[in-house]
Amino acid sequence: PNILRPSFQGLPVTYCVGTLLEEGLVFLSDSRTNAGVDAISTFRKMTVFERPGDRVLVLLTAGNLAISQSVVSLLREQLDAPESHLSLYAAQNMYEVARCVGDAVR
Repeated sequence: PNILRPSFQGLPVTYCVGTLLEEGLVFLSDSRTNAGVDAISTFRKMTVFERPGDRVLVLLTAGNLAISQSVVSLLREQLDAPESHLSLYAAQNMYEVARCVGDAVR
C-alpha cells in the first residue's frame, strides 16, 4: 500500500487532520483540488481566524471547493459586519462557533 498517497478504490483523496499533542494542537491539510481528470490545481484548505489575546479558530475544509470558498467568505463578512450578532469573534462558546459555520454552510 502507498501510505504517502492514500486512495479510495484507486482514486486519490485529499485530507484535513487535526490532532492534540502534549505540546499543543497541530493542523494539517493538503492543497490539492480536483475539478476533473485534467483540472488539478491547488487551493489553501486551512483558514485561521485569530483575535490576538482572545481566540484562535482553525477551519479545515474538504470536499466541494465552491462551497468551501463560500463558507469562508461568509464567515469573514460576518466578522466585518458591525450589526452581526453572531460571528466567530462574538461567539461565547464552541456551540455558537459551530452554529456560525453551520449557518454559513446553509
